[in-house]
Amino acid sequence: MILALINNKGGVGKTTTAVNLAAAYARSGYRTLLADLDPQASASLHLGRRESGPTHIPRLDVCCGFPQNTGDYEHVFLDCPPALSPLTHRALELCDRFLVPLQPQYLAMEGLANLLRFAHNPGRWLGIVLTMVDSRARVTHEIIALLRQRFPDKVFQTEIKNNIRLSEAASFGQSIFEYDGRCPGAKLYAQLKEEVEQKCRVLAV
Repeated sequence: MILALINNKGGVGKTTTAVNLAAAYARSGYRTLLADLDPQASASLHLGRRESGPTHIPRLDVCCGFPQNTGDYEHVFLDCPPALSPLTHRALELCDRFLVPLQPQYLAMEGLANLLRFAHNPGRWLGIVLTMVDSRARVTHEIIALLRQRFPDKVFQTEIKNNIRLSEAASFGQSIFEYDGRCPGAKLYAQLKEEVEQKCRVLAV
């Protein structure tokens, strides 16, 4: 499976989701590749890498740019740049499915409509992962309810809550599982991995 993670807005937890989903798959025994398509190389740096190669996580490699060969991997994650750019367009052509990490804010909903028009192929859309969720804010619950009403089959049940440990992990060049495998963020990304895998199995039937 080749899964692209896209959002035309930065700072929404896209790279954090790409890194930790890829790490969760690798930890489950899958040969996994994380392709860092962002010119800022955020995903690579998140894992303590400045060039392509194996990471400190067994079975997880990182690639700076588009991979030349995906045949050695069971799962490939494409961390797209935060823009509707030619790189993102190419990733959408290459992927089997794409995932949209989305922070529940009103402006993000407007951006989602533009993104889906850009994607052209809604059949490849796996769904929305709610990220950086502030459960204390009333407006957060209102937006999540609107999203679930508008896209009843597309919004994942797992919601990635705000968790300072997720930010700290990146600064140490680690996934959340190496940095603090017992924290809520690690449990949520492990849960998200299971949900993504289950949804892919259902769609493949």
